[in-house]
Amino acid sequence: MINKPKIAVLCNNRMAVPALQSLHAEGRLCAVGVAEGNTDVIDFCSWLSQSGIPLFIISKENRSSQIIEMLDTTAADYILTMTFPWKISPELLHDYPDTFYNFHYGLLPEMRGADPVFESLRSRAKETGITVHAIDEAIDRGAMILKKNIPLTADMTHGSLCTRLSWLGAGLLHELIVLLQAKVKGTQQDEQLARYFPKPGIADVCISWQKQDAETIEALARACNPWNKGVYTQWNGWNIRVVEATVVHGMDSHPGLPGTILSLDKEQGFIVKCNHDTHLRLDIVYTDEGFMSGHKLSAFGLKKGGQLINL
Repeated sequence: MINKPKIAVLCNNRMAVPALQSLHAEGRLCAVGVAEGNTDVIDFCSWLSQSGIPLFIISKENRSSQIIEMLDTTAADYILTMTFPWKISPELLHDYPDTFYNFHYGLLPEMRGADPVFESLRSRAKETGITVHAIDEAIDRGAMILKKNIPLTADMTHGSLCTRLSWLGAGLLHELIVLLQAKVKGTQQDEQLARYFPKPGIADVCISWQKQDAETIEALARACNPWNKGVYTQWNGWNIRVVEATVVHGMDSHPGLPGTILSLDKEQGFIVKCNHDTHLRLDIVYTDEGFMSGHKLSAFGLKKGGQLINL
């Protein structure tokens, strides 16, 4: 009979929560480590202390010694990292072989990097998923133990996709544990297919009306919702973030430049010309004054024929 393995989790995001709950319900969870300063996740995990499961607050500088303490005090068989922000040291990987496995919330090797959820949505990929891989010294390059794909739909936001992936992660735990206990080494990644995407910077979350068409901007708005409260544009020195938008088909061609406001009323909504003579209705926007329907920006001086610009 195969013994029930003890599993510790290193996390830094709500995406790990369903997996934590599932492991706890099955009696497999033996410890949780959360990056220091993440008060939301730390507060959520406080319920663990009532179940006798230790919670480790991990610092970047002392993470190796703290992880060793976690292993020594709990006798964990495996440590799963789920959105953990720091690398596991080569020394730990050497001293504790076949112990560390990462949940990458995207498909490998095509979607390496810090935020594959953002990149999958921004690029309008047809599918995404979770890749569980062995951790090695190179980021996101370890052998793939298990991969689960899901389709991407046109209404998914960053927030809704994170929720979908978090439940997918909880659902694959049983299959993963069976593979790990069977000493499955996984499949090496094809480096010819690999692409790496750095963490989104300010240029990645700003609209370029002159370069981007309506479908591109609409997808970018979903990729920035809710974590960035939308994608940036500007009018008269005033920052506006587009939270939700709809591509508008069938409108007549307009001679104005991309970024021109073509409509700003309750009946038609806030419609803007984009590149390639495409059109986008800005349904929900965010400013320092709050979230509101796009057409309500008329109260702040925006008018038909006005020009939105890039930051």
